Amino acid sequence: MPHPRPRRLSGVAAAAVLVAGLGACAQAGDPSAEAAGTTRAIATAFGEVTVPEAPKRVIALSEAALDTALALGVKPVGTTARRGGDAPPAYLTEATGIPVVATVSEPNLEEIVKAEPDLILAATGLAKAQYDKLAAVAPTVVPEPGLLNWEKQLGTYAAALGRKPALDEKLAGLRARAAAVKAEQKVGATAVVLRWMPNGAIVMNAGLMPGAALKDAGTSALPISAGVGDKPHTDPLSLENLSRVDADHIFIGTFDEEGQNALAAARKQPAFARLKAAEAGAVTAVDGGVWTSSSGPIAWDRVLDDIEKAYAG
Repeated sequence: MPHPRPRRLSGVAAAAVLVAGLGACAQAGDPSAEAAGTTRAIATAFGEVTVPEAPKRVIALSEAALDTALALGVKPVGTTARRGGDAPPAYLTEATGIPVVATVSEPNLEEIVKAEPDLILAATGLAKAQYDKLAAVAPTVVPEPGLLNWEKQLGTYAAALGRKPALDEKLAGLRARAAAVKAEQKVGATAVVLRWMPNGAIVMNAGLMPGAALKDAGTSALPISAGVGDKPHTDPLSLENLSRVDADHIFIGTFDEEGQNALAAARKQPAFARLKAAEAGAVTAVDGGVWTSSSGPIAWDRVLDDIEKAYAG
């Protein structure tokens, strides 16, 4: 009498079984894993995590992690899609061909298991339940949280990759570029970064990477952008309140055609035309994906490109 055919598990169920097995091996101490190479301990939001000395198959589950890995010469085997899209951030042309294994809100556990990572770089604020699942697949590094802690978070990713000195060298070079702008070009006293949305302008926190780059280049932040606290940006401003962003130079990021159309309409309004930056031709349109949602070394470099061009003219 033939044996009954075993029931085939769905992809998700199979992934769950595999993750459970991986977790058991990790708890028991897998000899093959220990023999694979030396390890290092990294301080993370979930305590100390032991990572490979030289990881070979890295998954980057945040834009900052992906940017940092690529900047340091590491091409991940999986990453997350940009907000509202199904591909990595457009500005990271180096990410072409990297499989998408997560959305901003949730990792695809089945695809992550298939990628066979030996290190996962996850986003700050990752939920403990998701962390536990990822950590059962591979050592998972989540930087300490804090909106204005972005530079230290880049350092955590670099340390996990074993390339912290290389990151420090890159960031020093970026700051030297900003200092050159300050020394060689006429920079306005104040600058502000806006994201232009269909319902109005929002002011980005001056403590984020673009604001820090502008400060290094010699500008000062407006009270509205320096006083956002631990929020990424203000609520949308009406045209009547645009005087609160009356800086010497305005950098405006948009994300889509709808936002660009809203900005074009705002430019025709007297309230916009009265801004001193508008009167002086010192309003610069920039890539919103780089200027208002990124912090990695590659994004930082793109921001400095825009700053140099803006103040060279």
